[in-house]
Amino acid sequence: MRFIKTILTRAIVWGLAASLVGIAIWSGIENARLPDRETLRGDQNISRQLSYSERKVVVKSRQSSVRIMSLSIEGAGMSSMSGTYFSLLGDYYVVTVMHGIVGPCELTKIMADGAHYDCLEYVSVSTMDDYVVMRVEEIPTKEPISVIWGLPHGQQWKQSHAIMTQVFYTGYPNTLGPLTLRGEVMGYDDLGGDYIYIRSYAWMGASGSGVFDESGKYIGYVLAIDVGQTEFGIQILENVVTIGPSYKIDWTPLFKNLTEQGILTP
Repeated sequence: MRFIKTILTRAIVWGLAASLVGIAIWSGIENARLPDRETLRGDQNISRQLSYSERKVVVKSRQSSVRIMSLSIEGAGMSSMSGTYFSLLGDYYVVTVMHGIVGPCELTKIMADGAHYDCLEYVSVSTMDDYVVMRVEEIPTKEPISVIWGLPHGQQWKQSHAIMTQVFYTGYPNTLGPLTLRGEVMGYDDLGGDYIYIRSYAWMGASGSGVFDESGKYIGYVLAIDVGQTEFGIQILENVVTIGPSYKIDWTPLFKNLTEQGILTP
């Protein structure tokens, strides 16, 4: 009986040892294998140096970021900008800057993951606050931000605008991208506007990029970079980025549009 127990014990030990060796060999092979292109460049491949909550914000930023191309009626003018993909009760929208729109909705295209989608109508527009909300086709490869739950509410606005609050945005500066950047709230416009200044980086083409705070709320959109005057002439301050706050966006036309479709009752 003791002999049988000894044999069984040794068999179990040998089995465990063989399993551990097999796992080690498999792990070594997997670690030595080059990941495929989709894994390397996927939205989920985020630095582990960021916290778990920061990685979630970066993923949200990348998965909702789109590029917009606007063409003038004459065909002589074309602009490229960035935007954020939203949803509201079955309809889909993109928010971007008004100063990048050079033509009608039918000549505006939304670019995402190698495909393009149509603008269906300009729903909410403001030249003064420099934004446009356009209804668009559904973009299956993107994850939209909820108009209802994706923005700060109540006292959440205080924290999202607090000095040194960490922010993230994804856009297409110089038509490159999507590129994801981080920054901090530095201060505010003291000339009567409601603009936010963040320390980050932007360039032409990044305008319209959605800016998210550290809790993942959409707090605004990239408007411009600062320009300064020195003894050597005018210089661009590409690390001083002006943000238009999302509370300036008039979302009510979106609900009106749903009412006209019979989705909401007055």
